[in-house]
Amino acid sequence: MKPTSTHLILTFALCGVLALQGADYVMLSPLDTTVLPVIPAKDQGGNLVRQTLEKDAIWQSTQRQLARNHFSDESVYRTMVKMYRYTNKHYVTFPVAYWSTDPQGDSLLVSGRVYLPKQRYLNGIMIGCHYTMTSDIEAPSNMLSMESLFAMKGYAVIMPDYVGYGLSRDKVHPYLHWRSAAKTAVDMLNCMPELLEYYGYSYPIDVVVTGYSQGGAVALGVTRMLEELDSMWIVRKLYAGAGPYDPAGTYLYSMERNEMGIPAAIPLIVMGLSDAYDLEFELEDFFLEPLLSNYEEWVLSKEYTVGDINYLMGSTVMTELMTEEALDMDSPLADMLYEVLLWNSNVGYDLRSPAYFLHSIDDEVVPILNTINLQEQMPDESGKTYDYGNYGTHMEASVPFMKYIYQDL
Repeated sequence: MKPTSTHLILTFALCGVLALQGADYVMLSPLDTTVLPVIPAKDQGGNLVRQTLEKDAIWQSTQRQLARNHFSDESVYRTMVKMYRYTNKHYVTFPVAYWSTDPQGDSLLVSGRVYLPKQRYLNGIMIGCHYTMTSDIEAPSNMLSMESLFAMKGYAVIMPDYVGYGLSRDKVHPYLHWRSAAKTAVDMLNCMPELLEYYGYSYPIDVVVTGYSQGGAVALGVTRMLEELDSMWIVRKLYAGAGPYDPAGTYLYSMERNEMGIPAAIPLIVMGLSDAYDLEFELEDFFLEPLLSNYEEWVLSKEYTVGDINYLMGSTVMTELMTEEALDMDSPLADMLYEVLLWNSNVGYDLRSPAYFLHSIDDEVVPILNTINLQEQMPDESGKTYDYGNYGTHMEASVPFMKYIYQDL
């Protein structure tokens, strides 16, 4: 039976928090000004909120409260509701639609969310890349995101849903296919000048890129794409936390340990990359029960959170979740999956932009080898900071990561 408490909490958070913003998507390409909200010129009380958020005690208290509840979906969304009520008077937010492409290069209408501070001079534009999610209600266009806090620091924050969520929820999400996710972010960024000029914002052409977990890998991919495109945009700094930068290495590590820190990632990876590369993988070649019979309901419906799917899969042991052939590196099937994971690695890329990478030593979901391998193979470390600390679990470390960014901006 499907867990129901999470769905109710998400519905409460969505209706209680974002209903005030309206449900109309603003078309960015071309810009439709008929549904754009009015942004007041003054930000009363904003400085006091910003100063409060600079304090370590606020972040430490938040981390303790979430940790006590094991970062349950309920505790996370209650925290978001509280955050929204504390900060929402100081920015305007709305969902947006724009044209991008799917992994095969075909045009696709996608969506995301924009957060605009009330002050008319921007410190910059921030691209926020979201973490792993499986429920569409969690997509940035549908749900408040923690990255909204950075609008408090004078940044226009843009957050793509990626292919497979929001307006493209009928598509398979190409999980760990960083190019498609990065493309939705870059295409959204390229829509921003017209929107910002309409509101009369003054803005620099340098951008900040950030993301945690899956978002960390996407953020690195966005930075790489902007560097390779030689676009008008300059990456001022990349902030990436606990990302699967080396998905092939992570796959081998998980098989050696016979353990997957986030079981829901298994169907996301296999079928997401199969769809991205037209590999036509068959479910029965990879998955055991109960996932095999429930894949469409649990994953394709986009109604279950990662926590839901992890619970329903019932194990973190890979030999209890995947077939022998899928776990046999001598089999053509496993070899093909490993090959496409290699194609989606950014380890070894010569990153030119300044960057900050955080990874908790205690991370039980995304192995720390991802960031270690990235550092060891990064040709030039100038302007790069690697922060390995005892920050707790994967989820616990997301709080000091966000705190660092907020205080560093």
